[in-house]
Amino acid sequence: MSKARMGAIVQYSGQDGVFVADIFEVAGANVVRANGPVTGFNLTRPAKHATHHLTDMPVGGFWRPDVGVFVVPKNQVKEL
Repeated sequence: MSKARMGAIVQYSGQDGVFVADIFEVAGANVVRANGPVTGFNLTRPAKHATHHLTDMPVGGFWRPDVGVFVVPKNQVKEL
């Protein structure tokens, strides 16, 4: 991830589903802030039109899908 992005459509860690989020880079990490909780029940499926892919590999980082916040090393958010 090379720049901030508001309104990104993020594919959720290999799932066939997406959610809308703002993405910011802070000190070598990407902060992904969804527009609400991210659960298997509220992902938009299939994962069409994704602009970014968020992964938990190789490091999990800070994941709070119940509040829609993810903080991972910047190489774990890929622009598609």
